[in-house]
Amino acid sequence: RQRVQATVDALAVRHVGAQIVLVAHGGVMDMLYRMATGQELQAPRTWLLSNAAINRLLWTPEGLTLVGWADSSHLDRASLDESNT
Repeated sequence: RQRVQATVDALAVRHVGAQIVLVAHGGVMDMLYRMATGQELQAPRTWLLSNAAINRLLWTPEGLTLVGWADSSHLDRASLDESNT
């Protein structure tokens, strides 16, 4: 948890006011969700950790806030069908 928090804080401070894209594995994403929602590390996971999903978080000096989670609409089959162009 401390490593994830330190990394997110360092990125946010270095890029104040900017949107940051962070690509990470499921363990890091799980920790970001827990930090943003106040879930304990030992609490069972009740949220999705989808592959290639877009997860949106807002950073403030007080901590992370969950804005959106597990959005995989960009992977819908219709958007992958090249005959619909």
